[in-house]
Amino acid sequence: MNQRTDDIINRAVIINRLDSITGEMGIALEHSAHSPIFAEACDFACCICDQDGELVSQISGIPILATAGAFSVKALLRKYGSRIDDGDVFIINDPYDGGNHLPDIGIITPIFYDGELLFFSVSRAHHGDIGGSTAGSYNPKATEIFQEGIRIPPTKLMKNNEMIQDVLDLITLNTRNPEMLTSDFLAQIGSNRVAAKRIKEMLATYSVETVRKAVQDTLKQTEALTRKRIAEIPDGTYAAVDYIDDDGFQEEPVKIAVSVTVTGDHLLVDFAGTDPQVKGFINTSVVTATCASGIAVLWFLGKDIPRNGGAFGCIDVNLPKGSLVNPYEPAPMTLCTLTPASEIIGTIFQALDQAISGRVAAGYHRYLGPSYYGVDPRTNRYYVGFSFCSLGSGGAMQGHDGNPYMATLSNFGGVKAPNIESNEVQYPHITLYHEMDTDTAGAGEYRGGCGMKYAFELYAEQSDVVNFGDGIKFAPYGLRGGQQGSLNRGVFVHDGQEIVMASKENPRHAVKGDRVCLNTSGGGGWGDPLKRPIEKVYEDVRDEIITKQTAETVYGVAITAAGIDFEKTEKLRGTK
Repeated sequence: MNQRTDDIINRAVIINRLDSITGEMGIALEHSAHSPIFAEACDFACCICDQDGELVSQISGIPILATAGAFSVKALLRKYGSRIDDGDVFIINDPYDGGNHLPDIGIITPIFYDGELLFFSVSRAHHGDIGGSTAGSYNPKATEIFQEGIRIPPTKLMKNNEMIQDVLDLITLNTRNPEMLTSDFLAQIGSNRVAAKRIKEMLATYSVETVRKAVQDTLKQTEALTRKRIAEIPDGTYAAVDYIDDDGFQEEPVKIAVSVTVTGDHLLVDFAGTDPQVKGFINTSVVTATCASGIAVLWFLGKDIPRNGGAFGCIDVNLPKGSLVNPYEPAPMTLCTLTPASEIIGTIFQALDQAISGRVAAGYHRYLGPSYYGVDPRTNRYYVGFSFCSLGSGGAMQGHDGNPYMATLSNFGGVKAPNIESNEVQYPHITLYHEMDTDTAGAGEYRGGCGMKYAFELYAEQSDVVNFGDGIKFAPYGLRGGQQGSLNRGVFVHDGQEIVMASKENPRHAVKGDRVCLNTSGGGGWGDPLKRPIEKVYEDVRDEIITKQTAETVYGVAITAAGIDFEKTEKLRGTK
């Protein structure tokens, strides 16, 4: 074989090996973590960056976290420069300096080989509590980031492979469950060590120069492919607007304005016209807004483009200072990885769909669900729980119905719903029901996924419930004639009295027997509902996804006890 053939083979093998390493990192983290958020919901991500902080591989976890890994490494490099040694481990979460929001804590391990810094392994994970004025650290009434939890700039956590106990104590002392936090830090550190071990094994097989060349060539090749795909989009500016319900203080909706300008092989996502920063915790870090923009554009460009620094570097993003997507300190922003990250992606989808139709999905559900906390009567220990079971559904796209029961757009289904039984073991509550909700899927030639009905009852003598999220006022959008999905709704039943919850509210005091009842939204539809195949409409009725009435009035399909009434259906659809 000639040298060029060797290089191609080496590049394919090395990059696929790095991808498998990030996958192994995720498995190690999932199986070694103490927190149900890691072990059950898998609310984490793993990635590998090169010595300059460029993202090389991110295959395990949720995109809004994994993509942010490069920002964290670059923040670390800015602060420490050459003062990074073999055996160091670093920690970071500050959204104003390389993080996306406070609960997502990054653990960064530099990887040396023969005395040379070559890579960083990064695990980023959502922790159940990182301090602040509300347990669980989602405080819908926070007006400053200081009320949301402890801020950690790039900081050395380990030296010579030994924990710096003073740093660990300083962080964990500011949280409500220091033992669990410490345990989960160790799981992240262990996950990074798996990557370091595997990468060193790879470097022992290949030379450092071979691996370095494979990485550099992959980044260049990815950039070339990304720019080629951008150049295939018709030149022009494509604009869209979407809205967030409110910020928890003002009643008025908050606007996200996006224009995507394509000029040759250059693409700019511009947020000029987006509302100024707000009082509440929906402000968005630069890292989150930039990552969300990249995720949306790369979905549109194609799944075969590797999600590495070569691709993300092709996407320019303008985030006006002082706006919702680039606030001045010390604006709060804990909700930003859900809302407005998901709405940013959806707004860019709506803009790009004007350029080339059929590549992106209709609107996904917006997260809405409470955290709940108190003392578990079974153990007499403090707990913080999240209703990860209150997921909604995805939007349809050309050729595909929306996926039911999945995480928001910013997570692309990466967050998993915990098993109901194990969730009841972990937290003092009982699930009352958990099922799909009829007539909630956005209608279309391809329909959205169904919304869900979920309710649970608390049995601790005293606890607190904090509802947070969005989607009570604005439903998931439809595309190309598809209809909107349904709205979210939450009800708190206290002493038998039903109270409709706002999407962002102060903690509610709960007593034994109180209930939380949630209706999560179905995804938006794609295309004219009257073009949906008659047999599929019939199947949806049989599966109780839609009612006979909806089949007739929305889809133009008449169904009786005997089956499809084809003659009436032809009249309803105007085909006779």
